Amino acid sequence: MKKAISIITAAALSLSVTASISVTAAESDYMLHSTFEDGKDQWSGRGSASVRVVTDISRSGQCSLMTSGREAAWNGATMPLSSEFKAGQSYAFSAYVMTEDTDEPVTFCLTLQYKSGDTTEYPKIAKVTAEKGKWAHLENNDFTIPSDAADIHLYVETEESKCSFYIDEVVGAKSGTEIGEPPAAVKLAKGDINYDGSINVYDIMLARKGVIDGITEKKTLKAADADSNGVFEIADFVLINDFCLGRIKEFPIAEPIPGQVKYTMEELTEKTQNELVNNEPGDSHQEKPGVQYGTIVKKTYFSKKANKNKPYNILLPANYDESKQYPVLYVLHGFFENEDRMIVKGNGTMYTRQIVENAIASGEAKDMIVVCPLIFTSATKESATGFGDPASVEGYNNFVDDIVDSLMPEIESKYSVKTGRDYTAVTGFSMGGMESLQIGMKYGDKFGYVGAICPAPGAQGAWKWDSEETTPHLVFITGGTSDDVVGLTTPQGYHNNFTKNGVPHVWHVVQNGHHGDDSIHSSLYCFVRAVFQATD
Repeated sequence: MKKAISIITAAALSLSVTASISVTAAESDYMLHSTFEDGKDQWSGRGSASVRVVTDISRSGQCSLMTSGREAAWNGATMPLSSEFKAGQSYAFSAYVMTEDTDEPVTFCLTLQYKSGDTTEYPKIAKVTAEKGKWAHLENNDFTIPSDAADIHLYVETEESKCSFYIDEVVGAKSGTEIGEPPAAVKLAKGDINYDGSINVYDIMLARKGVIDGITEKKTLKAADADSNGVFEIADFVLINDFCLGRIKEFPIAEPIPGQVKYTMEELTEKTQNELVNNEPGDSHQEKPGVQYGTIVKKTYFSKKANKNKPYNILLPANYDESKQYPVLYVLHGFFENEDRMIVKGNGTMYTRQIVENAIASGEAKDMIVVCPLIFTSATKESATGFGDPASVEGYNNFVDDIVDSLMPEIESKYSVKTGRDYTAVTGFSMGGMESLQIGMKYGDKFGYVGAICPAPGAQGAWKWDSEETTPHLVFITGGTSDDVVGLTTPQGYHNNFTKNGVPHVWHVVQNGHHGDDSIHSSLYCFVRAVFQATD
């Protein structure tokens, strides 16, 4: 991935923009080059750490990978090395690191992780000590991967510190390859559409062209959106023109318009993918001083499909106020389970309440109501009796309509909720994950956010939607690498179905995640931060 700096030349008079880049002769020989300009590549959090791409903090280009939530020095950022990297052969490695989190110098390590028989080894590739706010270079031009190495990963950690840090310009190449000095970071400014460091007549010309033809390139759109309201429009052209003429000294910040699209499906997917964690921070399970937590209450609703009352648990946010309206997240349990599983007791204690309320309290999630229903819906059976029993399977499949026909009207009549797809989300675990996919595909006009945690096999459909009005803002699939029930292959199959149909979606792989609480907690931690974010 090459970092591009778009520059305006005399050709700007004809309203064209030329992209250029300084490339070393050796760059074409790089086997690995993570710049984070278009996402996380294959990097993920190690241990408790989470990683996300940030803009405007970088060693080169505009983006870097931020690693945070580290509860131990070995927690950090990791990625699997491709099969191009061979055991017994030597390579050059390079990476830049920086922290703004501590005044003390921090020693960083670029480390190899590999399996040798039944043991895991962690040889250090390079070390460097970094001062606060200064990029430091981890490099080793001749590191030999041990001859018995298998399942090889690269990761960045610290010797002692638990600070958050940034990574940029990670390179791997054959030993002896000249790894060139990366170009300087590019700082974007509002109105500087051609990124040349000043706002002038060339930017006015590009803004005028943008009004006529539209702007699709994300970096250009960010610079052209002078009032920061999330869209480029004629008002932005006027502001840039007025700035150049000296009529204004700075650009105003426009108030967001309620209901206005803040992120497209592609943008929200990319943002969410970049902010995934492998293991949620331990303190997300804790009730913290100064934070108020809502109460879980068990209620019933009348199911038309089952022709009887069915139970559900509801979590109202702390300080629930009937004069306000709240979006709703429906969370569905698995086969042989009930309404308590996803919010009260799973394999151990379920921390859904704490995860949701802590996210709300920190400002990382919107206020929301969470509903955990009994999803088994049958007029003839009280509960499921077997995976192979058609009547049992039908009891779960009936909920696809029951949630819309009976449960949602009950919630909307009893509680102060925002209605419509922008404010309605569904996710589920195992059988509930399969059902949530079916619900999302059938009722895309009613559910704007659809998740599936270790979903069971059996979901069927077109794996795409017919129109923008029926396409969810976000599709989110989680799978665990240690799932011994549905495996990683079942959720990965759903992931592949959406990929084949060109549907943007989050693919969340929990390393060492089982068919149980660890995968559920990790998924919910990420999902509640993403739902209800597409619109203002």
